[in-house]
Amino acid sequence: MANNINMRRVQVRIQEMFQGKIDMADIPNDTNGHFETRALAAFALIMTSGLEVSQASVHVTDGYHDMGIDAIYLDETQKKLFIVQSKWRSDGGGSITQDEMSNFVQGVQRVLEEDLAGSNAKIMAKSIDIDVALTQMGYQIHAIFIHTGNQNANDYILRPILQLMGKTNDEISTILLFDELNFKDIYTFLANGQEQLGINIDDVILSNWGKVDVPFVSYYGTISAATVGEWYKNYGNALFAKNIRFYKGNTDVNEGMKKVLLQEPEKFYYYNNGIKLLCKSIKRKAKDSTTNATGLFALEGVSLVNGAQTTGTIGSLFLDNPEQVSKAIVMIQIIDLSSVDTETTTQITRLSNTQNRIENKDFAALDPEQDRLRTELTFAHYSYLYKSGDKITNLEKQISFDEAIVALACLHADISYTVIAKGNIGALSEDITKTPYKALMNRSTNSYALLNSVLYMREAEQCLQDKKEHVNNNRERLVCIHANRFILHFILRDKGQDENFNMCVIDKDSIRNSVISLVDVLVDQTTQFMDELFPESYPANIFKNSTKCKQLEEKLNTVIHD
Repeated sequence: MANNINMRRVQVRIQEMFQGKIDMADIPNDTNGHFETRALAAFALIMTSGLEVSQASVHVTDGYHDMGIDAIYLDETQKKLFIVQSKWRSDGGGSITQDEMSNFVQGVQRVLEEDLAGSNAKIMAKSIDIDVALTQMGYQIHAIFIHTGNQNANDYILRPILQLMGKTNDEISTILLFDELNFKDIYTFLANGQEQLGINIDDVILSNWGKVDVPFVSYYGTISAATVGEWYKNYGNALFAKNIRFYKGNTDVNEGMKKVLLQEPEKFYYYNNGIKLLCKSIKRKAKDSTTNATGLFALEGVSLVNGAQTTGTIGSLFLDNPEQVSKAIVMIQIIDLSSVDTETTTQITRLSNTQNRIENKDFAALDPEQDRLRTELTFAHYSYLYKSGDKITNLEKQISFDEAIVALACLHADISYTVIAKGNIGALSEDITKTPYKALMNRSTNSYALLNSVLYMREAEQCLQDKKEHVNNNRERLVCIHANRFILHFILRDKGQDENFNMCVIDKDSIRNSVISLVDVLVDQTTQFMDELFPESYPANIFKNSTKCKQLEEKLNTVIHD
């Protein structure tokens, strides 16, 4: 059982933080700890997403018909949908019960199936956020059970969530995550402060270092990547308390960094932008040193405001391959905040995270074929936007590179390209000199085929969205969400054979009429064969798996003829 004094400290601090900020209109005379339970759910979002108290409070969903879910928050920076269940144990003892875990898992499963029927207004208000997390690339569902007990749940209690994770995740992608936060986690976080200013790092060695004195003191130089890996190992996301972003995991950019660290660690410095630390204070040791070759520093109140992806990538690789990581060095800047006001600190953080970044797809603008396609499409009275920063302002007369590369992947005869478009869209344009990009964008790419593929894709998306709202079968609803590229592949395989497909712009009414009938058949048949072949697999993973998609394709070919 948690120390009663410590439990009281946590309760008082939680009450101070959330008093007047938690909606208690449905329980005006709370005597059973509902306030603390709701505040604890909001506090879980602060711990995992870095939200302010006022921001976290509005995402509480606890109440009647809450599906066993006390808070839902879509973090678009981390690309995570947080689903929280909270339990306030006044005595600070125990853990999660079997019934509590079962109820929570049922709620999480309903979210995964986008089945919110009968839930309260606060849950229903999250339907758009849930839809984004389920349909947009790269998002994960992060289930969190937070409680003030002093024990972690045993394997038997965790069995329902582990089974759901096993069903939802596979070797291709991890969609569902789970964490348990107990009293110790809560107390430690509160003791260190929301901004984790308790992080102090001694004996930091900078090589080839320099100093800037005005308008405020900062130091710069290089540091061993192994040192950065140690920091991430010891402090994790607490390093990023002031950052706009936490570590995002296996994104295309982060995978690229890992590749360099593994294959060319000595060149990592030249390819990477480095990291930036804000420090409550900086003390330089060995002041009598007469050289800038090496400097020894003590950092107090450390927070990393730029380079979360670099740090997280180094840290995750360091755990398994420390020797390789130690061969790399990283550019670092550390800023002393001892004489800096809060407004300036905030400005440094914001601007450090909003500078323009070049993504792999931006290099497509260098491909002459893109300009050829743009020129040809002007004769069809369409603008083709392929340069970074171009935004669609008129859907009637504009298409984008992002749309085009996906549509062409789904048009390709090899369904493997469709799978890439669903599971790893960045890989389509990762290298403009190689496949898959060259298989889709080349001299023979027909501008009308590109345009018509995009128009069919837009219509298919709308039809699937409409159908999703009216189906009664949860598996069929999930097919509408997750099989969109797979279904588009069959639509384009059929319509791409029309003689006008490569010759002119297909009339939108004609597209709409043909897509509606095809979508109905394809959703029905895909659901049927999916349940026959993979009854235990979560649909999101099925359609990111080439082997499974090829099996489904073979089945569909027996009933759908070209």
